[in-house]
Amino acid sequence: MEEKKLSTENSEVEGIEQKREELSAEAVNLSQVTLEELSADLVRMSESGVGRITASEVEIRQGGVLQVKSENFSTQQGFVGIAQAGEYNSTSGGIGLVLADHAVINESQAGVIYAQTLVSNESKAGIVVAQQLQADTLRTTVLLAGRVNGSVETMIDTPRAMLAGLSAGIAVGLVLLLMHLITGRRSKN
Repeated sequence: MEEKKLSTENSEVEGIEQKREELSAEAVNLSQVTLEELSADLVRMSESGVGRITASEVEIRQGGVLQVKSENFSTQQGFVGIAQAGEYNSTSGGIGLVLADHAVINESQAGVIYAQTLVSNESKAGIVVAQQLQADTLRTTVLLAGRVNGSVETMIDTPRAMLAGLSAGIAVGLVLLLMHLITGRRSKN
């Protein structure tokens, strides 16, 4: 049985390699470790996987995490399922869902990004919702943004989304009205 080491600011913990283990500490450095849950002030991980992290600051290099809640969170060549952060930075990574005050994505791919401010460089996203967007080549399917600066390629932007929603609402309303008129006449006979 191969032992993995977790080093913390105050102590060193050995032998945690099972997926269901939990760890709490002030500062944690992980390398080639798998954990279910981790809570700390500072987390640095490399080539590791964690189910859920709650920390003030998180740095991931070539690792993955399903869910993160952090004030400052950065990934480099990592994958994140759901990230909730004040400041989020991703370089060459994959992100499922990002909820952040300020997000920076460089050469990354994301499913959904919801941020007050988003800065993007050579990245792709499915849905982007941002108050302010600064982009150096962002490709997205749906873009809902208050202010956009830079190069953005999108299929559906804010005006088109509003027009599509309005059109769909009118179409559904007309269909329901016609159904009501047709069924209303039948029930009177």
